[in-house]
Amino acid sequence: MGSGHQKRKKRSKRHKQEPGPRLFSDFGRIANDLLTKGYSQDQILSISTHSCNGVILTSGALKHGRQSSTHIGARYKYRNAAIDVNIDTKSSISTTLTLGGEFLPSTNIKASVRFPDYNSSKLNLKFQHFFRNATLSVSVDLNQSPDVMLSATIGTSSIAFGMESKYKTASRSFTQHDAGISVTKPSCNASIILAERGDLLRLAYAHHFGHSRKISAVAEVTRRLSENKNSHAVGISCILDNLTTVKATLNNRGKLQALLLHKIKPNSRLNISGEFNTKALDKIPRIGLALTLML
Repeated sequence: MGSGHQKRKKRSKRHKQEPGPRLFSDFGRIANDLLTKGYSQDQILSISTHSCNGVILTSGALKHGRQSSTHIGARYKYRNAAIDVNIDTKSSISTTLTLGGEFLPSTNIKASVRFPDYNSSKLNLKFQHFFRNATLSVSVDLNQSPDVMLSATIGTSSIAFGMESKYKTASRSFTQHDAGISVTKPSCNASIILAERGDLLRLAYAHHFGHSRKISAVAEVTRRLSENKNSHAVGISCILDNLTTVKATLNNRGKLQALLLHKIKPNSRLNISGEFNTKALDKIPRIGLALTLML
């Protein structure tokens, strides 16, 4: 009797710990990361150091075409709370405060404030798995006439349905309605999103090959219903070893991108990316370089 009761308790505990659905903002993110993350045609240098009191200091430089900019920043983290402060060459100051689930269970709070452009400040509240088999996210602009973004999902870790709407307090009306479905399995991830009031349909699929998941392929198709136009992109990612990953993408406009990611140290990496138009081979390819160093 006692042994059976203990087994039922263990099964019940495992059931309670089962992850719920992902946030609506995460629908299609795996495919989007494979297609876009890491690609850049800029020259970027970032150097970070740890101070004795646990503060991470970062300085960086960015060159985009003929324009260049620099920034400095600091990050302090205590348990599940973190504060980030960044200052750039345009005298713009941004401060971000993040509070994790240790303060409120299954809740993530993120507030960002920018000066002097305070109208771009935001407050984000994410209630992930706060409700049974459901998530809720609220984003509010911190200005006099804020836009409020509301999203909710329901389902499980394998399949989830979600909706997102934007409410403008200035006009007292909803200006955006999105809906979608996400299916997640160990070897693949698929999503269908109907956005922009039903005018934009986006389908994304990512597949991981083998138990090691070292090779991944992705495809994304977007259809603009009002214009009866389609666009698509395909990509592949291959983990060569523990330090090196290569990626490539190609879209229907002929833009081919390739990316090499190499870890120099556990927290330092080098990204080299290239881009050229296969429909205009006479144009010079664009090369991007990003170096991140943790000293």
